[in-house]
Amino acid sequence: MAKVPFRTALFVCADGARAGAAVAAFDTAAGRLGMPWRGAATAPPALTGVEVVVPLDGTVPDGWTGRVEKWNGALAPDAAAAGLIARLLGGTDEEPKPKPAPPPPPKKVHTVKLGRETAGRKGKGVTVVSELPLTEDALKELATKLKNACGTGGTAKDGRIEIQGDHRDKLQQELEKLGYKVKRAGG
Repeated sequence: MAKVPFRTALFVCADGARAGAAVAAFDTAAGRLGMPWRGAATAPPALTGVEVVVPLDGTVPDGWTGRVEKWNGALAPDAAAAGLIARLLGGTDEEPKPKPAPPPPPKKVHTVKLGRETAGRKGKGVTVVSELPLTEDALKELATKLKNACGTGGTAKDGRIEIQGDHRDKLQQELEKLGYKVKRAGG
């Protein structure tokens, strides 16, 4: 198996000790990961064999027109080396941005039935709202709102609301304001 040639990252800095420390951290991280990269603190003649320049103090060698990478001096040398290696491999060293929360599913519009009944009431009619997806307490609360809107009496029982009199038009408006789809049943 042929040996993979090393690729060179040139660390440029007026401070030789700082450049040497950066090279050591980079070489350690690249070696630990088995990457074919090595660091250099001095330029080979005419920058031959250098694939990327990493200026530690902002200066790039004269005549260099190739890839320039940053060295995050605010991080520990190991973290800075890992970030540089991630970028050299085509990745990123930035924190992944959190995915936006998915929009809430659209509320299902529930269809309620609205009708009028007179059977068993000695001819007195009531308007009936049925098929409401509510608990008994919520049903009683809605019944109170609807009775107040119509200015009349009524009751909530057995999953239905009965309002005294014929108030189908008014109740349809009130229920639609509350987000229900209303289906009129009966005559």
